[in-house]
Amino acid sequence: MTLKLLLLMFYAVLSAAAFAQPPNELSNTHPAEAKPGASAFYSSEPTLDQGLPFSDAVYTAGNFVFLSGLVGTGPDGALVDGGLIPETHAIFRQMRSHLSHFGLGLQDVVKCLVMIDNIDAWAEFNTVYTYYFEPPYPARSAFGADGLALGAALELECTAVKP
Repeated sequence: MTLKLLLLMFYAVLSAAAFAQPPNELSNTHPAEAKPGASAFYSSEPTLDQGLPFSDAVYTAGNFVFLSGLVGTGPDGALVDGGLIPETHAIFRQMRSHLSHFGLGLQDVVKCLVMIDNIDAWAEFNTVYTYYFEPPYPARSAFGADGLALGAALELECTAVKP
């Protein structure tokens, strides 16, 4: 081998090592050096297994964790039976799981967006919502929405802040 070829190989290995990302201790969490302001993307096993085109949560500068909209699915990715109330409980189970990957809990949620298929079921939803959240409640917006994913009764999207 020539000296030039050896030097080229040496610099290639050195460059690869310099740009390698450190291992991340959170499973299914991917560093986000290519996206300004984002430091980690998290996808749950069901999201990965189904090949869904989104991350379940993104951790950003400023210690914000943005959760994608959640519908009331079980571990198999299918909508749970029973309508609004079981779906809402399933959403909160998922939310707790996603938040735990960043060392957070429901007490760290600061904002929610509720998309509900039947606005007349608002009181039922609030009964479950206030079971999981305590005062002071997160800021919240809501709107009636037709045609939610999987025919869900509602979708809930939230933002948390890491203390």
